[in-house]
Amino acid sequence: MRIVPIAILVLALSACREPEGSITPTVGPITESVYASGVVKARGQYQVHTTVTGMVQALFVEEGDTVKAGQPLLLIDDRGSSASARAALAQLNLLEANVREEGPVLTQLREAVVQARDRFRLDSLNYARQRALWDKQVGSRNELDQRELAYTTSQAALARAEKALVETRSRLRTDLDVARSNAAISLAGQDDRTPRSLIDGVVYDLMIEAGELATPQQPVAVIGSATDLYLELEVDEFDIRQVQPGQRVFVTLDSYAGTAFEAEVVRIVPLMDQRSRTFKVEARFTQPPPRLYPNLTAEANIVLRTKENALTIPAAYLIPGDQVMLSSGERVSVTTGVRDLERVEVLDGIDADTRIMQP
Repeated sequence: MRIVPIAILVLALSACREPEGSITPTVGPITESVYASGVVKARGQYQVHTTVTGMVQALFVEEGDTVKAGQPLLLIDDRGSSASARAALAQLNLLEANVREEGPVLTQLREAVVQARDRFRLDSLNYARQRALWDKQVGSRNELDQRELAYTTSQAALARAEKALVETRSRLRTDLDVARSNAAISLAGQDDRTPRSLIDGVVYDLMIEAGELATPQQPVAVIGSATDLYLELEVDEFDIRQVQPGQRVFVTLDSYAGTAFEAEVVRIVPLMDQRSRTFKVEARFTQPPPRLYPNLTAEANIVLRTKENALTIPAAYLIPGDQVMLSSGERVSVTTGVRDLERVEVLDGIDADTRIMQP
């Protein structure tokens, strides 16, 4: 029997064993997607703000209540606004009384005009008579001058009385218009003491209690649609060009850990947020969770394309410049296709039997 030297046997076995860490490409499905993060939103969701400052006297709704558009939410005690409204209404009532022709102000001025006109007629007649006597050389020059002075004085007084009537009538009408505007503003302020829902929806949050101070700077409630909930996602500016309405979205929610839900891109807001350098993308669930709440945190993958039988390698094995390292240490260029976070499709350069190493 022939004996093979141990050294030769070890060398032969080493030659047959592949380098440690080398792999061959695999054939299987691969999906290219864009990552996005965001939150669940209710359609029409908004924060309710008051326009007046005051103590909350009463709450008419509770969290979770369904409300109709125009339904009162709470009552604010704004006594200063109430006093202003009463004063504005009193001023309006006074001006409405004074602007009427039979009102006390215009009646008094018309009477003054009548008196001035009667006085003017009398002084005019006396002056004409005295002038006629003077022409016949009857009477004195002093009597003529006195009649003339009385005539011109009463004429000026009539003109002033008529002017006062016209100007006062115009001023009262202008003041009435202003008073009506002030009263309308005051009444609107009164209505602002009772903020109302702008939409049919649900009260998702109440941020104030009865007895607390409400101010325009702080929201008092959050209201949104009860049934129309959607995803508001943020997509990086480098990826937005690949996103289109109709693409499938796979979503995970922190409140449903380990479960992925399917959605669809329905809208892309065409304005980039300059601070985050992202675009807002809206998606609607096609397979929604059993129950949704606004502001739930979501992570999503927007599917760009999928291949079922793709030749793929781990992304860590791809060298920058689209190259791979063979088990022999040689580098070869490859043509890549679809990519996901873990694997890369190889279209050309190697096959399923090529062994490659991680660089």
